[in-house]
Amino acid sequence: MRGRRILAALAGAAVLSAAALPASAGGGGGDDRVRSTPYVQVDRVVAAGKFVKVYDPSVGENEQWYYNDHTLVQDHKTGTWHVYAITHAEPANPLDEKSFGHATAPTPNGPWTKQAPALFADPAAGESHIWAPYVMYDAGTYYMFYAGGTDDHTAYKMQLATSKDLVNWTRDSAANPLFTDGFDGRDPMVHRVGNQWVMYYTANSTPAGGNHIVAYRTSPDLRHWSERKTAFQHPATGTFGGPTESPFVVQRGSDWYLFVCCDGGYESTKVYKSKDPLKFTVDQLVGTIAAHAAEVVQDGRKWWVTGAGWGKGGLFVAPLDFDALQVTKGRVVSTKYYRADVQSAPRAALKSLGVDPSGRGKYQAALDSSSRSTAPYLAVGNFGATDTAGPAARVEARRDRLTLKGITFNDEPVTADWSFSFGPKTFDTQLRWNVRGTTTAPVWEVALNVDSALADQGDPGGFGRNGDVAGLPAWSMATGAGLSVVAAYKAGSAWSTDNHWYDPPNGAVAWQPLWQPGGRALPPGTYEGGTFRFGFSAKEKDVQYADQLAAGLK
Repeated sequence: MRGRRILAALAGAAVLSAAALPASAGGGGGDDRVRSTPYVQVDRVVAAGKFVKVYDPSVGENEQWYYNDHTLVQDHKTGTWHVYAITHAEPANPLDEKSFGHATAPTPNGPWTKQAPALFADPAAGESHIWAPYVMYDAGTYYMFYAGGTDDHTAYKMQLATSKDLVNWTRDSAANPLFTDGFDGRDPMVHRVGNQWVMYYTANSTPAGGNHIVAYRTSPDLRHWSERKTAFQHPATGTFGGPTESPFVVQRGSDWYLFVCCDGGYESTKVYKSKDPLKFTVDQLVGTIAAHAAEVVQDGRKWWVTGAGWGKGGLFVAPLDFDALQVTKGRVVSTKYYRADVQSAPRAALKSLGVDPSGRGKYQAALDSSSRSTAPYLAVGNFGATDTAGPAARVEARRDRLTLKGITFNDEPVTADWSFSFGPKTFDTQLRWNVRGTTTAPVWEVALNVDSALADQGDPGGFGRNGDVAGLPAWSMATGAGLSVVAAYKAGSAWSTDNHWYDPPNGAVAWQPLWQPGGRALPPGTYEGGTFRFGFSAKEKDVQYADQLAAGLK
């Protein structure tokens, strides 16, 4: 992570960046000893304070409603704040989102008052649904840019409506569609850069798919837009969803900040910093915010960041700090066969894993954090990592054992205890879930995600896996040329065995003891989440080794 790095001894731990360890660290010598080195790292980052729910769109309705992608704008005459958002009754049904909710307030923190919907999808305008409004003001007119959904996901329409009073909106039929793009080209945001307007939006490197990108187009008048270019490209590929949703760009002095969702989970917004507003790269990361579809607003001297989403119950607001101190804590545990970076704060995760099946300490990347990381997560109110792991409340460590206790999951009344037992050539990990109360919505998934750095994945049923597979298998494997990384499951160690889900673009598999479309209640209590053994072979698709590893757990 970029930013001013401050090195200081905290809590008696060695101050050490795990990424900075030399390739031979911990694996040197001719023995099989386990070495465990704590580290603390302090960075200057962009960070949010505590999110507070400020508006519930269910007010006046007979059922629960959600807000999703949204926009805040202040009336230039009265100072009143307006929010416009994708809205729909729960559960999520994105292709049936046909109106924009509207509410008003004296400040971004409320109190918010529900207003009549601002705009409805218009089939005559070729809109089967409407997504992600962005509203801005220029020269006496308010401009609302939004995506008009069509049956052709490679050619979503970018549309424009205008207003003089932020209440009555009229589509600009002469200008619409401003352009078409895919896959599901959407989530516009407009900023003035020099003598032109720049529209940022999420798309793919080709309209039919490819790398997820933040595209941009320029305009002299907000109605005529150039051909597209790319402001940011993520290494992940796919079509639906992805890690470049809801782009939002902020200028502070000579610095430009790009906020994008949903890299690492449904409620995970990454922040990148650049001197060039038209070029951001993945190595410019300066923060991660636990919010979906985040927008940034300034009210006087105060900066605020918002969040919303499926199953979240409305609009959330938190103070935003562009120069916050973030303390990262963890331990690097290594033998000559592997090196694991287990992070305990600001979020619990097996941040990275390098392996060398030959035992020479020449580590090759096996697990990474390119998607949801190797970490537990919850899906509350919808599929996906709606609630990712936060910090551990307590860490218990010995040379060959490590337990992260009281891992939090946003505002849910759920914690996890995650333990590791490190051997010379393999290591075991075990999850236990602790439910203290009623979750904010039905639970769709309780899972451990394993985020690999290898090209192919499989299990006893075969390779080239994609999507949902019922049950928990004896093992899953990430594999590539000259390497197999196996996660073996101890039969009967999880309280339930619903499903496992493969995510080929990110090389990940989610082990899901609970997997339920529509969700189900998770009563208070303790739930065993499973015991797993990680092992490594220098042979591609080494099924024999995987079977042996699993057999050793019985």
